[in-house]
Amino acid sequence: MYQPNTIIDHIANFTSQRDTELLAFSLLKSVSNMMNCSSTKIITINKKGDIRSHISFENNHCVVNKTSVEIGGVLRRTFEHMNESSLEAFTLKTKTGYSIIRLLHHDRKSEQFLIINLQGQMGKDHAYILSGILSIYSNFITLLNESQTDELTGLANRKTFDSAISSIFNALPHDYDNVENERRTQNEITAQERRKFWLVMIDIDDFKRVNDKFGHLYGDEILIHLAQIIRSNFRDEDLQFRFGGEEFVILLSAENQMRCIQIIERFRRNVEEYQFPNVDKVTVSIGVVEFKKGTFHVTSIDYADQALYKSKKSGKNQVTFFEDMVSQGIAKKSDIPGGDVDLF
Repeated sequence: MYQPNTIIDHIANFTSQRDTELLAFSLLKSVSNMMNCSSTKIITINKKGDIRSHISFENNHCVVNKTSVEIGGVLRRTFEHMNESSLEAFTLKTKTGYSIIRLLHHDRKSEQFLIINLQGQMGKDHAYILSGILSIYSNFITLLNESQTDELTGLANRKTFDSAISSIFNALPHDYDNVENERRTQNEITAQERRKFWLVMIDIDDFKRVNDKFGHLYGDEILIHLAQIIRSNFRDEDLQFRFGGEEFVILLSAENQMRCIQIIERFRRNVEEYQFPNVDKVTVSIGVVEFKKGTFHVTSIDYADQALYKSKKSGKNQVTFFEDMVSQGIAKKSDIPGGDVDLF
């Protein structure tokens, strides 16, 4: 039987986290240590049935995979069965033992399952402890999500943006085309390192006029519908924020600027063609900048804002790239590179 003080230590550890991914790491480690599992994993699936993330803990190491991951047909059917039958727990007999499957969390976007692989059946004491820990985890992640989510639109809020954008910036790959002392050949640079990211700032055109004419309730309804369009036009891995008021920010992954233009222009047209209730037409102006390691992230936000202002000034309902403004001589980059800035 596990000692109560050790259980409390595990609970204190994972509830000290303020990042959902780190929270998942901590939970997997705690469960693995307490249950003596061969492996544990957390799988998150969106409403379309696609895997959003796959976090596994084995040999005292966590591995995260946010790309396309295939899971076995038996496991997928088990998830579907649990969903259809409103089951929160299911035990699956395997060739090597048992898989204990627990529904960790669900919301309007996704479902999260915990899979514990054991050589034998779980005892009653361990099952009781596990249920208690997962109840605490579920309550905690609900509170964490609520604190990080904009109440009206359901997108991540400005507070989350401020903390997330710094973490994302630190994890960005280097801009190998512009690093003078980079000696690795192009063949040695991985596909992950070649990924490009784009900071997309979106603002609803003439939103104040809508509020003044129809009232704030109709204005809120437009914000809700626009958030739905954002979710349907961008992938789950493209981070989506309500930046404030009628302004939204997307951190988009695209292999090059041409592909980025295609994605954002499709979104702009879909907004223009959408039948918003009580309002004849709603459009958005958009500013975009490539999000690079070589440019401090606060500066990148300013660049995107400059591009957004250019879209507004040039007639609205259009997309402007900051890089195009620089090439046209109507904007210039800051003299302070990202690597030279120290925060205190």
